[in-house]
Amino acid sequence: MRQLLARPALAALAASALLLAACGGGGGGGEAGGGGATTSASFAGVCTLEGQKQFARAYLGETYLWYDEIREVDPALYANLPDYFDALLVRTPDANGLPKDRYSTVLPTGQGNRLGDVLKDHTDAVPVTRVVDSPGGRRAGYLQFNHHDAGAQDDLITAFRQLRDEAVQDLVLDLRLNSGGFLYVALAAASMVAGPAAEDKVFEQLRYNDQRADLTAASTLRFSSRLQFAETQYAGGSRLPQLDLPRVYVLASGQTCSSSESIVNGLRGIDVQVILVGDTTCGKPYGFSRRDNCGHAYFPIEFEGANAKGSSGYTAGFQPTCRVEDDPDTAAGSSRDPLLRAALAHADTGACPAASVRSAQRSASASLAATPARQPTRPAWAGRLLRDQR
Repeated sequence: MRQLLARPALAALAASALLLAACGGGGGGGEAGGGGATTSASFAGVCTLEGQKQFARAYLGETYLWYDEIREVDPALYANLPDYFDALLVRTPDANGLPKDRYSTVLPTGQGNRLGDVLKDHTDAVPVTRVVDSPGGRRAGYLQFNHHDAGAQDDLITAFRQLRDEAVQDLVLDLRLNSGGFLYVALAAASMVAGPAAEDKVFEQLRYNDQRADLTAASTLRFSSRLQFAETQYAGGSRLPQLDLPRVYVLASGQTCSSSESIVNGLRGIDVQVILVGDTTCGKPYGFSRRDNCGHAYFPIEFEGANAKGSSGYTAGFQPTCRVEDDPDTAAGSSRDPLLRAALAHADTGACPAASVRSAQRSASASLAATPARQPTRPAWAGRLLRDQR
């Protein structure tokens, strides 16, 4: 699966970067299993266990964000490819004291293809869109947004058109179950929250390793009032229904991850006030494309996303403005939903409702295990994906 991420005006530059990416990166090769320097292309299709290990080591040496921190291990100590791949990943602490890489993986292609099927099925991407009144009489739009899969962008545009026509004063964007997906969908969502003043500002720049500086230069997503990456219902270049809001309420949990966090970070980068209600987000500013070889799908972390202010590195997650205990037995977006109620109360008063604030000592990690009534659509590691442009 080859990937492209750039504005149409950068297509030519991105295409040249793609040629390099198709060979495994924009720089020199890595050490292949501790041997001589070579490229992953040298071992592509060599499907012995030794050949697959050599491919894995070379491919990480080319594309991995932390390629220069890989600890050399003896390939002979590992009886299968996934264990060897895992042993190469960088687990040293980051600035927040967390392992740098908690997300890279290699899967059998059958399992990787099932993930692809999930990304193509956008059922219930935006199951609820409605207008609600705050206790003080403010008119707010509530939009439940569950994933960034193919087709979700079309659903979002329809939902934002409805809210724009209803002239809402506030937006409550429910991302508590949204573990991510395609990054272009996040770009469209953030562009519809923002207004004309955001035009052409950076939404997110993808920062690859220093061997792939040309790909970094070609990989900037920018806010636009026009649709940049069409799906099926709305044509590319069509005008987006922008709400032009100075603030947005985001309902969040430990399942709010990756591309969902890009919405938060991207909007904050252009000074749209993002008020988080619920719990701490998952903390994944990283993403990747997919590479298949010998029956395995490789997903090594390849880039880190930064907003217009250069801000990234939120591996501990975004802390909520109002920490509120969710109730999985209450329908999201209903009149009894504690997160929605807290957001509407804050819209009136500018303060978090004291009765719903949880103990500050509660660990954010305790929320990472979703209850049966609040399940995301994919594992969090699979959340920040580049669009397939085949």
